Amino acid sequence: MSERNGKGKGTGFLDIRFIALILQFLMSVSFNLMGSFLPLFIHEDLNYTLIEATKWTGICQLVSSSLYAVTAPFWGFMCDRIGTKKVLIMAIAGNCAAYAGMTVSTNIEQIIIFRALQGSFGGVSTVMFVLVALVVPPTELRTALSYQMAAMTMGQLVGPGLGGTLVSFFGYRFALGASSIIFLALVPMIFMIKMPSSTSKTEVGYHFGVSDLKVILPDAVALILVYACMTFITPTIPWFLNTLGIPSEQLVLFTTLTTTLNGLAFGIATPFLTKMTNEKLLPILSVASAAVILMTSFVTNPYQFIALRIIIGSVQAGVPPNLLGGKSGRKGTAMGILNSARFIGFAIGPYMATSILGDGTTPRPLYMYTTMAVISLISAMFLYITHTRRKSNTI
Repeated sequence: MSERNGKGKGTGFLDIRFIALILQFLMSVSFNLMGSFLPLFIHEDLNYTLIEATKWTGICQLVSSSLYAVTAPFWGFMCDRIGTKKVLIMAIAGNCAAYAGMTVSTNIEQIIIFRALQGSFGGVSTVMFVLVALVVPPTELRTALSYQMAAMTMGQLVGPGLGGTLVSFFGYRFALGASSIIFLALVPMIFMIKMPSSTSKTEVGYHFGVSDLKVILPDAVALILVYACMTFITPTIPWFLNTLGIPSEQLVLFTTLTTTLNGLAFGIATPFLTKMTNEKLLPILSVASAAVILMTSFVTNPYQFIALRIIIGSVQAGVPPNLLGGKSGRKGTAMGILNSARFIGFAIGPYMATSILGDGTTPRPLYMYTTMAVISLISAMFLYITHTRRKSNTI
């Protein structure tokens, strides 16, 4: 019987899922060792002011995430053509080289170049989603992806904490080098995976066509809007904490705390909200997100800021898995397109936010938060039109 149906022999699907969760977690740790501290690295090691470092971080995010978005469908297509294991190894190698390059970079131009290299090999999460989609029944895909995203989020929790510790004791460049080492250490685990026979490119039903694109297009657009609102604040966290009274010598600690608590809320809420969220609740979660984003512009101390980051992490957790687990998401090319939409959101959110923030003078922060709150409301309207009302009309 076909392994796609979850009843094959050999490496059990629970084993494959378990290995996928471990890989997802460790890769997320590696990605996030320096993710929250890149503005501080540019500020302290490359000698830019903190607001200038915030802007450059937004540009770096734009470059890398744009290339993630461009290349994700290609890596998904390659999963269908040559197999997920080969693609995963290539993506691991590219990320390992990118972090090694950033470790020895001496100017912002080199950082941008290696972030671009990282974006070009952005097939890691795409491949992991495709792997999971290959070994679970269609009715379980959303739940399985929610656990993958929870593992990703748990890595986002551990990463900043571990990265902050490494930075405090050994410096920013050591933390960048550690990211490269973690990626390299994953290769033996990848060779342990025995891929299901359904990865064969000759299998019937693996052709991606126009009808598949029509099915996933609304989910892709929604993912762009949702992820823009989820990630816009990342480069600005150290600057906002500084303006709320956190001294420079404590920014690493408070940035770690803020990022960790936000990720913890997201990781805990993701499996729970994925199961209870339906098409009717998706726009409601986006409206709630808009409210929290706008409230953040009126905080007066860092603890209010951190509290709202915890709340928004919980609110936003239920949307992505429900959008990624679509009918055509089981094909590598389709999952690549959906993941591409995530990365477009990653790209435009931080860049738009840092561009509006500018030099940080009043009322630019308010303009930034208001703009992102409006985008969250737009995503709510889009989700209502494409999911809630569409579902109601088919009943």
